[in-house]
Amino acid sequence: MKNLAHRTFSAVIAISIFATLLYFFSESGVYAMVLFAVIRGSYEMSRMFLRKTFPQFVSWYLMLVCIVTFILCTTDRFRSLAVLAILFAFIAIIFSAIFLHKKFQQLESVLNYITLSSLTLIYTAVIPLSAAWMLYQPHGLKWFLCLLAVVFTGDIGAYVSGTLFGKTKIAPLLSPNKSLQGALGGLLFSTVAACCFSIVLVHVPIHILAICGFFGGLFGQVGDFFESLIKRVAGVKDSGSIMPGHGGVLDRLDGVLLAAPLFYIAAYYLGL
Repeated sequence: MKNLAHRTFSAVIAISIFATLLYFFSESGVYAMVLFAVIRGSYEMSRMFLRKTFPQFVSWYLMLVCIVTFILCTTDRFRSLAVLAILFAFIAIIFSAIFLHKKFQQLESVLNYITLSSLTLIYTAVIPLSAAWMLYQPHGLKWFLCLLAVVFTGDIGAYVSGTLFGKTKIAPLLSPNKSLQGALGGLLFSTVAACCFSIVLVHVPIHILAICGFFGGLFGQVGDFFESLIKRVAGVKDSGSIMPGHGGVLDRLDGVLLAAPLFYIAAYYLGL
């Protein structure tokens, strides 16, 4: 009961902040939220993977690489050079590995460090670019809200369906409470949520919205399993504690991250 109260309070605070930024600042407010997710997400990833093994400055360095890469790739002047910015970020990671190589006992550990750091870069800086770039598209804000509705409604649908009908476990080693029945219920809820956006995305055929809802919900559930894998390998229950009852930013936005590229593509090609 206490955990439910914490979850509800955290959710109300988060929704209130998001609604305030959306109302007063529109796309700029949403961009600020995405930037915050990048900053906090890169912190949570680097903390899970690097802080137990390396000096603290290593995780701060990785955070800086992720944040600078995201900001450069979303700045009008440098947006067309996003590929180069990401390439230089990868080189910066390799450079840090060379600088720290004496702290590793085996060469495999150096490669492992580069791999985990690159994963952090992709997961917390490169993938969120699709959410930020979505805002530059015609009707991009509507597509962004559709993305959130699809993922979060799918979470609710999966929880309700899994609680009522869940019997067949999908991947008990990764997430023991998730069932096939819950996943199917989540996909249904996600599809319906996307179709409801035909009211505001009037130029988009409803069958296209249904496809975005179904696959957006599917990618969102894949993101949930991926985050569970990360946490189990890192040996932590939650990626962070910024939202009492919910965990960290990555715990809350794992599904949004993996579904965002799909909605960016939809906004790009169907935003007219």
